[in-house]
Amino acid sequence: MGQSSMKEPRMIFGFILLVLLAVLAAVVAIGKVHQDSSYGLDYILGSLATLSGGFAQWAFGKPAEKPDKQD
Repeated sequence: MGQSSMKEPRMIFGFILLVLLAVLAAVVAIGKVHQDSSYGLDYILGSLATLSGGFAQWAFGKPAEKPDKQD
């Protein structure tokens, strides 16, 4: 399997993560979720933010340059 066959599922996964994070943030901002009734929401939002950051780095970051071998 080539490199291009792996990019599409990664992009779909990352897009779903970003949409899920945006929906959760919107629900919290609208006020339907409160801190005292949402056990673990901070951990869920933190995990989704970390995964979304990793996706953004993969999708939009520059690849690291490999140092030249010196023989």
